[in-house]
Amino acid sequence: MRIDKTIIRNFRNFSGPDLRTNWDPGINLILGKNGTGKTNLLEALSILTGWGAFTKTSSVISWHSTNHRAYIAAHFSGEESLTASAEISSRISLRLNDKSLSFTELRLYVPSIIFLTGNLSLIDGSPSSRRLFVDRLCALFVPPFAKRLADFRNVLRVRSSFLRQGKSPASTDIIFCRLGGWIMDIRREVLSQFVRMITPGKISLEFLPAVKSGEEYLREMSAINARRELYAHRVLFGPNYDDVSITVNENGRSASESLSRGQKRRLILYMIITAGKLISERLKKNPILLLDDFTAELDSDGREWAYHELMKTGWQIFITAPEKPFASRKKFGGLTLPAV
Repeated sequence: MRIDKTIIRNFRNFSGPDLRTNWDPGINLILGKNGTGKTNLLEALSILTGWGAFTKTSSVISWHSTNHRAYIAAHFSGEESLTASAEISSRISLRLNDKSLSFTELRLYVPSIIFLTGNLSLIDGSPSSRRLFVDRLCALFVPPFAKRLADFRNVLRVRSSFLRQGKSPASTDIIFCRLGGWIMDIRREVLSQFVRMITPGKISLEFLPAVKSGEEYLREMSAINARRELYAHRVLFGPNYDDVSITVNENGRSASESLSRGQKRRLILYMIITAGKLISERLKKNPILLLDDFTAELDSDGREWAYHELMKTGWQIFITAPEKPFASRKKFGGLTLPAV
């Protein structure tokens, strides 16, 4: 899929006349100094591809809006011709070809991969960044996943509340183990599909802990840790502790220890493109890539490599940057945002 054109009204810092933009089917550069709205524009595309706002909904409406509403819309082409729009007030109302739908449904029509600056911790950051990478794939391939993950987090909050009060969380055991076990199983199944797409010999990925049945594992851990959790006053196990180990096969060491920052960026781009290939295979639609300031720490050789790898995909790609990242290349779509 690809975005042909967008309309943005009263969204974040875009408070003047409607921002109407035609986009290139290949690489689009969103350029501008800090504070000009590059990431805000990427956020609008995030909403229009089914991933939602980066922060709470009310904060995306321009302060200058007289009716306290924002409106964004996009026309898509490629595998299908579609028009998506979002009216934003206290909530976001999505429409596709004038029919209401949910974020979950929209993601299946216009699949995208979003990578923000904060996600660069995928290699050497906390486990939550690696879970997020896998969870986004799970949400695309297993539509109930996002809802069940939200339900599990509610159960986790209740369980944590009991423990902070020094009370047994036993009343939550059944739903915690069933729902949490299902989430663990889906994550491991989707990661196995992702690993299948990786070039042999490059890297190895494994979900930790390695379990055959998420629910059986959680039931066993519940029995083992019942007393320990009461002493600790917190949850000590569950899908919220899942992690992905990333090993460089050449030296058998973890990627976080053996790669430079530039090499880590290259590996992240390789993983993004691999995820895109899996999306294309599973959903029969090419994904749209939304990359926020991705080229910042790549040297000239790294940027040239990134350019060729992105061009080989044939997908539509949006990249934000303070200045043109591919200096030797002349023709790109996109726009340069004026200084505020």
